[in-house]
Amino acid sequence: MDQQRHTQKQLDHNDKHSSQKTLTHLALESHGAKVCTYSSFYSFKEEAIYSIDTCRTGGFTERGELEVTSIKDSSREKNFEVVYSPALTDDPSTHKASCSCTMFERTGILCRHIIWIFSANGMKTIPDDYVVNRWAKEYLQLRMFNCNGEGTDNMKIIDEKQIAMSIIWSEVHQTVGLL
Repeated sequence: MDQQRHTQKQLDHNDKHSSQKTLTHLALESHGAKVCTYSSFYSFKEEAIYSIDTCRTGGFTERGELEVTSIKDSSREKNFEVVYSPALTDDPSTHKASCSCTMFERTGILCRHIIWIFSANGMKTIPDDYVVNRWAKEYLQLRMFNCNGEGTDNMKIIDEKQIAMSIIWSEVHQTVGLL
């Protein structure tokens, strides 16, 4: 258990104080390096590389406000259908996409087909809906407790005194749990 805690602390330290090296020109990959943990970024980076190397447009149709694109994936020798909903505003966080390969739904990491569509539409950042908490650098693995001893999963605490008190209470709860 001590070895696992030590390894987890090392990984958390790496995630907070460094970022991964990117291999492509994609702005989405650069953004992924900033927001994803080391382990999840390896998978994301692989998908970003494959999106450039193996994905091509196979056709395009519109269904109302939705854009449906058939993506030819030469590495899998299949066609995948990506349903894309462009934002009605300039805010890229409102863009939505889903792919018939269902990789994002299964793993929480964007597939090469959605990365290709987002890149083709000029997106420079990954929408917030596609940065899953378990793969995000900013999400703490340990449950936080506030000053009242209540558990909280909301990490958007602004006051630094509250953060310090929450960390202290979390350590108290963990110590009591070990006893």
